Amino acid sequence: MTDKLYGTVLLKAKKIMDVLSASETSLTLEQISSAAGIPKPTTFKILTTLDYINFVRKDQSEKKYSLGTNLIGYGSKAMSSFDIVSIAEPYLIELNKVTSETVNLGIEEHSQIVLLKKIDSPQPVNLNSKVGGTLELYSSAMGKAILATKSERELDQYFSSVELRPSTPNTITSIAKLKKQIEEVKKTGYAIDNQENQAEVVCVGAAIQKYGKVFGAISVSTPNYRLDELLFSDLKKLVKSAVDQINQII
Repeated sequence: MTDKLYGTVLLKAKKIMDVLSASETSLTLEQISSAAGIPKPTTFKILTTLDYINFVRKDQSEKKYSLGTNLIGYGSKAMSSFDIVSIAEPYLIELNKVTSETVNLGIEEHSQIVLLKKIDSPQPVNLNSKVGGTLELYSSAMGKAILATKSERELDQYFSSVELRPSTPNTITSIAKLKKQIEEVKKTGYAIDNQENQAEVVCVGAAIQKYGKVFGAISVSTPNYRLDELLFSDLKKLVKSAVDQINQII
């Protein structure tokens, strides 16, 4: 950024609030100062101001700080006006250009993936998906990426409420095998649909997740005959990179 920013104290305040947001417990002045990398006197002054406007709450007895209730209203308003399509679209377009493959954006709704955006490949491909259509979580790359963000309890609730029906001969209908795949997704950061949702089509997907909230998922789809080891490796890296870039601006 070439332009000089006005009010660097705001940047320090954001660092402090980021520290509080990342912590599951209230923090002392010393802990906040150390984690934010800001001197204690400056940290104290900023915390005092944030406490005054209810952005931060101070426990007088324990001398510890946590995020304030005033942020709830801001968060609710931000979520109501949040448009994941507008935010993600530039990165989807770039991903489409770099890979020359079909790029998708979806969200979870009623235990399925609803396709919000699709940018078609300029190459020959026959995909059954369309904007507004749905995909199963258990058989799609975007779906499995989102399943990997859920707790064990949430996964059990999901699997107890859905019938695992095969869409292709490759569809995995074993809960044990799916849970094993989901654990692998948690480690790698991406999910694979290996011709499980549509015959002869492979997808690589990753979830858009920040602040403990899942905003959706993206994937790249390609015909199996076009997929070699190099392209497969590139797709994994590029999908993860696109999600990382989207997360930075959420």
